[in-house]
Amino acid sequence: MEQFALLKIKTTYGSYAMAERRQRILYEVRKHLNEEGLEGFSMREISKRANVAPKTLYNAFGDRDRLIGAAIREVYDAVRQNVQFRTSDRTLEGLLDRAIVLNRGNLKARNYAQAVATIYFSPSANPYPRLLLQEMAVGNTSQWLEDVRARGGLHDWVNIEHLTRHMANMEYGLVLDWATNRVQDSEYLFRFVEIILFSALAATTGEVRETANELLTRMVATGELPKFENPIIRPQNQ
Repeated sequence: MEQFALLKIKTTYGSYAMAERRQRILYEVRKHLNEEGLEGFSMREISKRANVAPKTLYNAFGDRDRLIGAAIREVYDAVRQNVQFRTSDRTLEGLLDRAIVLNRGNLKARNYAQAVATIYFSPSANPYPRLLLQEMAVGNTSQWLEDVRARGGLHDWVNIEHLTRHMANMEYGLVLDWATNRVQDSEYLFRFVEIILFSALAATTGEVRETANELLTRMVATGELPKFENPIIRPQNQ
């Protein structure tokens, strides 16, 4: 899913004009972030690009961080609505499939990815975007871990909330390292998958742990990521 497409997603807005204006604003937010990064982000520039008054932005979104959070969330919602993966999100393979597909998009949007990771770690940012980013990072993982626990495949000492929070921290830390050239493009997806598999190896037992071990062993031996069928992209006008 292209981060900088003018997305068409289902909304609760009664007015088509209001929904279209909101989508246009959020589209310009993502473009501006990728062009200028967080340091160069300007609410005035967004109002100019989207052809709306600055007061409209503040009335609709509250502040800069909430506006950026809404733009990020729109992509997340569009993926959930319009991308049909062929793997189940309640499996380890499904988590890896989604992580690989979604993070390939980051490789085309370094400034945008850096801005997102910077917001996540900023001590002064509005807490809303950070909580949103954490939710996006851990949502499917939490559900999967609950399923694994129900089947007796999770160590008793594992606190799912703590584990998924640690995973989110590692994932956004990797995004920041990559965006600031401390991790090479060729390493980025490999390391992202490693975070998920290392966490699975530490937290799970039995069949799930064996699967994680097999996947990681094969990755290290071949230098290749796990392969999955391409997802189905639904037309956005449906």
